[in-house]
Amino acid sequence: MDDTQFREARLRIGRWIEDTAGVFAYLPIILHEHESLRDRLEATERASSRLLQEVNDLRREIESLQSENERLRRDRAESAALLTDGLHRILEDTVRRLRGAPASAPTDPAREPSLT
Repeated sequence: MDDTQFREARLRIGRWIEDTAGVFAYLPIILHEHESLRDRLEATERASSRLLQEVNDLRREIESLQSENERLRRDRAESAALLTDGLHRILEDTVRRLRGAPASAPTDPAREPSLT
């Protein structure tokens, strides 16, 4: 290596050291930002986990409410059918009495005469 090459190498090394010093000056800032981002990520993951649990709880509650709603609809339909059947029997009995026929004991609804 001659003198010129040595000087060029020395200059390159000097610039590299200067550039490296500038990079090292940013290193604490970068490390602080990394730590801050990691903390935010952990907080976001905790919030996400909590929200996912709430969503799952709400889904279970919705399923429970839907089941209860279906049960109440069936109960309502059954009550309406019983009420309709009872009213139909009372109406038929009333019509028979008004026509002068004696009131009969309750019989099979399928065998009773229809008003229609």
